[in-house]
Amino acid sequence: MPDRVTFSVVVPTRGRSTLRGTLASITEQLEPGDEAIVRCSRDEDFGNLARQSMIERAKGTHLVFMDDDDQFATGALATMRRFAAENPGRIGIFRMRYLDGRILWTEPVLRLRNVSSQMLCVPNVPGKLGRWESPEYERIADYEFVRQTVELQGEPIFRDEIVAHIRSDRRPVRRLLQRAFDPLARLRYKAAPATRLQARLGRRTANVASRTQDGRDGEDDQDGIERDSVLDLGRLDEGGADQEPERQSAENQRTL
Repeated sequence: MPDRVTFSVVVPTRGRSTLRGTLASITEQLEPGDEAIVRCSRDEDFGNLARQSMIERAKGTHLVFMDDDDQFATGALATMRRFAAENPGRIGIFRMRYLDGRILWTEPVLRLRNVSSQMLCVPNVPGKLGRWESPEYERIADYEFVRQTVELQGEPIFRDEIVAHIRSDRRPVRRLLQRAFDPLARLRYKAAPATRLQARLGRRTANVASRTQDGRDGEDDQDGIERDSVLDLGRLDEGGADQEPERQSAENQRTL
């Protein structure tokens, strides 16, 4: 492995407004040789296909990951870079903090719901990386990726440093303001007429679907299967200077 550690920062997005803060937390910490790979996808798979495609094109010595509504802590990449240099070929699992103060990992054990992608610093070794997929339950694809990678590369090293803020801001003052106003924002969202209407329509739709299913006496819902099989193909890739956005046909273009 080269002596100099370089990062490929993998960021899937659905075009959320929070992406601006996410990218700011990344770009202010990049060093020469690093790259930030961003892919916008409307696939209904929690960004799994997008992450897998970015992993396959990544050029850095190590992979790190961030969601588009989270941010790296100040100095996080320097902390992870130092770990990678001092522990060549080892996977690092750091810690992350939620807006309400909760911290993961809770214990230095690789298990479901104790690790997440934002914690990971993974050597980018061809042939020794898991796949970012979980066909049975798409939400746990990050765990499947790290579990498979550990089987190929060896046991990870758990670190106490907090490297990511989840659904909150990396800056302490902004974080305090978010924590103060977050309960009010949730109340306003729940009380909004559009939210109440969506909830009412959702319950009505669920009731109708339930009655319809009962009337079919166990027959397969072929229409539902067909709808679930349809994927939106609109994507946009952004990376280094040597990468060009993928072109897409007009009928697949979506406004983000």
